[in-house]
Amino acid sequence: MYHFATSAELLRSIDTYLGRWGIALLLIFLLLALLGNVLLKRRMQHNRALLQTNKEMLATILDSVDAFIYIKSPTLKYQYVNRRISDLFGLPADKIIGKCDAEFFDAGSAAEMEQVDRSVLASGKKVTVEERNVLQGESRVRTFLSIKMPLSMSPGAPPSLCGISTELTDYLEMQSRTYYLAFYDSLTGLPNRRMLMDSLTAAIDHDEWSASYSAVLVIDLDNFRLVNDIQGHESGDHLLINVAEQLRQRLEPEATLARFSSDEFVVLLNNLGEPQTEAARKAERVSRQLLETIAQVRSGHSLPISASIGIALFTGREHSMDSVLQQADMALQQAKRAGGNTLCFFNTDMQTSVLERASLEADLHKALERNELALHYQVQVDHQGVTTGVEALLRWYHPQRGWVSPATFIPLAEENRLIVPIGYWVLRSACEQLAKWSHQATYATLSISVNVSSVQFQQPDFVHDVEALLAETLAPPSRLVLEVTESLLMCEPVRVRNTMLKLRARGIRFALDDFGTGYSSLSYLKRLPLDELKIDQSFIRELLTDKTDAAIVDTTILLAVSLGLTVVAEGVEKKEQLDWLRGHGCYRYQGYLFGRPTPIEYLFESY
Repeated sequence: MYHFATSAELLRSIDTYLGRWGIALLLIFLLLALLGNVLLKRRMQHNRALLQTNKEMLATILDSVDAFIYIKSPTLKYQYVNRRISDLFGLPADKIIGKCDAEFFDAGSAAEMEQVDRSVLASGKKVTVEERNVLQGESRVRTFLSIKMPLSMSPGAPPSLCGISTELTDYLEMQSRTYYLAFYDSLTGLPNRRMLMDSLTAAIDHDEWSASYSAVLVIDLDNFRLVNDIQGHESGDHLLINVAEQLRQRLEPEATLARFSSDEFVVLLNNLGEPQTEAARKAERVSRQLLETIAQVRSGHSLPISASIGIALFTGREHSMDSVLQQADMALQQAKRAGGNTLCFFNTDMQTSVLERASLEADLHKALERNELALHYQVQVDHQGVTTGVEALLRWYHPQRGWVSPATFIPLAEENRLIVPIGYWVLRSACEQLAKWSHQATYATLSISVNVSSVQFQQPDFVHDVEALLAETLAPPSRLVLEVTESLLMCEPVRVRNTMLKLRARGIRFALDDFGTGYSSLSYLKRLPLDELKIDQSFIRELLTDKTDAAIVDTTILLAVSLGLTVVAEGVEKKEQLDWLRGHGCYRYQGYLFGRPTPIEYLFESY
């Protein structure tokens, strides 16, 4: 029998059922809510940890960046600084936060930074600016390249300022040093050759369409090598520094002064105007002022200091840089050939002379191999008229030019060092002649004097070459006289003396040529292995009419006697000169009075 529940019973059953499951569902919901809360908290903790990790990573990165990174508040107080800023200020970050630039930089630097920062905040735009700042307690100016931008920290709030700065100080100093080394002379601080070339090129380009003249002055110190040799290179450097400073002070600011080479300076004078005569007058006035200035400089041991100046006028429309310098150098060489301590302007005749000189130099290179060189001999006699020896004199017969003066080609040979092979040939020829005479009783006692260039004498193998020639030719060493000049004796005196002593030990004799025309020290002469003192013909020429020359010759004779040296007078042409010399104690002579230089085969025909 079936029982059908009433509606009331059914409702009671549902309530009972729902009550039981409702509690279960509620418990499940609460459990899920609790679990969700736990998971949410864990998630939040994870996010916080991740955020902290990211923050630390960012801080590490910012601290590692080779830049100064900072954030400033709207009132321009530091809110954040990286480690580079802490290192710069020498303070930990917490001692910097909340402070402004005025507490770390000098007043001027702080004011300039504040002005830039406020303009960034006011404009809302990013800027890149180069800043030059001085830290408190420092004098060094630091240079920074800074990027500054507004930074919104929260909606509606005034923006802060974010800055990233890179220090350029060391780079700029290195760049400046590199530029200095490239364009300035390290000894004098003057512009160097490279910078002068740039300035000269600019001057020529600027004046390309102008008729106004400019000028280049090439200044070369006379006898600078003598200063180096006597006093040492340090004294030479001090002299160059002193000369450079004096020239710099004497010149107008618009003039360009440069050190062009060892003892050579160049002055560029722009816009001297026109006509050419007026520009030349201005250039000459400046040049004479510079000569006076240099003459007042002292080398340290009272050696006279002078200079030679070559001047070239130019306009941009007519000249190139190379041609201007070449012309000025030609003028300089002419001034030096005139004796120095003077100035000379370039002219077209001078250029012709230079081309002629270059052609002569080319021919001189071939003269030795073509047998165009020859030795002529001039006799030396004693007070009784007896020939005691001869001097070997170099001659050059050019196939087109004829006889070329020794005064022309010997300096040229010394300049290009052809004098070394030529000098060796002269020595060989003299030794061969001595060897021949040694077997002839009439001539066996004669000596041959050979002029030795300072260039040749200072060759490292000079002693070996002379010894080898003596051994090869069997020439008697005691009959060979090497004539040296005062300027050679002043070049590296210790080395020169040692060379002389080595040759003297072989029996070779030495004569001091052209005495009185150089700067030799008498105390030094006493220590040298000299045998003869030769009085230069320039003193003999006016001996009878010039009291000064007579006094110099008389003093030289007395000096030679006191040093135990034989004195030889050169350039004796008159019997009256001979009588005067004999009366004052000079007993060896050489000159036209006794015979002109002549080839060996004709040497003794008139005797």
